[in-house]
Amino acid sequence: MTVAIINLPGCSNIHVVGIYRSKSKVVFSKLIEALEHLHRTILSEPQTPVIILGDFNVNFMEVTSQQKALVEYMIKQKSYTQLIKQYTTDYKTQIDHIYTNIPHQVQSSGTLESYYSDHKPIFACLNLSS
Repeated sequence: MTVAIINLPGCSNIHVVGIYRSKSKVVFSKLIEALEHLHRTILSEPQTPVIILGDFNVNFMEVTSQQKALVEYMIKQKSYTQLIKQYTTDYKTQIDHIYTNIPHQVQSSGTLESYYSDHKPIFACLNLSS
C-alpha cells in the first residue's frame, strides 16, 4: 500500500491509497487486516476524503466469499462507492478497483487500453469545484 495526500486548490487533504495484492503471496485475510489498520490509523477521521485504488486480485464480477467480504467491508461498513463497473483485464475479470467516499466529486472514471499489460489502466477524474 502507498498513501499520498493531495493538497491543491479545490482539492484539500484527499488521501489516495494505491494497493497491489499478490494473490499468491498475500492471503485475502491479510488484505482485510491491512485495510482495517489503514482505517484505524491514517484514515481514522470519518470526514477524510479518500480514494483507494489498485489491483486487489478479487474479481468483482464473480460472487465469491472474497468478493462478498470486500463488499461487506468497503461498501457496507465503510460506505465507499466502487467506481469501476467494467472488466479491467483482457481475461474479462474485474480485479482492479477504485473505492471512494467522495463520489460526488468524481467527474469520470473507468478503464483505458494498454499495449503492455493484460490489465487495463484504471482512472478517476475529480471535479475540483464541487
